[in-house]
Amino acid sequence: MKSISTVILTIAALLTNFEISAQDVFVSPKLEKVWTSPSGLNVPESACYSSSEGIIYVSNIVGMHNIKDGEGFLSKLNGKGEFVSKEWVKGLNAPKGIGCTKNKLFVTDIDQVVEVDLVSGKITNTYRNSKSKSLNDVTITSDGIVFISDSGGNCIFQIGKDSLEVFLQSDQLEKMNGILADGNLLYLGSKDNFISVDQKTKAINILAENVGYLDGIEMVGKNKFVTSDFQGKVQLIEPGKGIEILINTIGVKVNAADLGFIPSQNMLLVPTFYDNKVIAYKLKL
Repeated sequence: MKSISTVILTIAALLTNFEISAQDVFVSPKLEKVWTSPSGLNVPESACYSSSEGIIYVSNIVGMHNIKDGEGFLSKLNGKGEFVSKEWVKGLNAPKGIGCTKNKLFVTDIDQVVEVDLVSGKITNTYRNSKSKSLNDVTITSDGIVFISDSGGNCIFQIGKDSLEVFLQSDQLEKMNGILADGNLLYLGSKDNFISVDQKTKAINILAENVGYLDGIEMVGKNKFVTSDFQGKVQLIEPGKGIEILINTIGVKVNAADLGFIPSQNMLLVPTFYDNKVIAYKLKL
């Protein structure tokens, strides 16, 4: 039988480890955790909310992010984070960024963009370009233009009639990932900076520095953005005012991938990549 002193020391060690673990995770009081998705996701990279359906689409890489293995899939969750369809679209390689219209879904898949019919779940088209290297995020303008970031090619593409067309290629777009369209501007993360690109003039402006590798970008108010640094930080960025950390899970090695947002509920959706979850938080600003 263990001595009382041994038991006390064991409990003390467990409490110490718990305290260290708790200190390694920060969640701002501005966020209230609402739900966590059930088990079954497999390297979830992007969460995209379709307001017309009330459905959350999640891309599952399954394995390596750059291997053409046909094992990737798309999932459908309801507003409570429950599975509507675990493997709704199968046979993809490493699906990442997602963008939705009322009828179609667009998802990047290494060097191509796949178009899916929302009703049937069938792949209806694929778009390619010889310059595409590592396509990542997707955004769709209010008038239906689909823009795609290429993390490996310093290039922003847009979907043309039958292929991907180069919109802008520049060394200033190095290490690009997250992309968001609003009005006449595209917002991106590039080289540790939060930047904007004018769709008409293609002028590039730095809005904030030292933001990390931005995977997801969501607008949550006038001149207010929530972004995810893939290493595990979720940040509130107000250009000209500063950066506020909302979540930091770097210490426990939990990533923060391509964010989703449900405006009607002020609900932030955080895919955790290798931790295989999507976590929903109520945003209180």
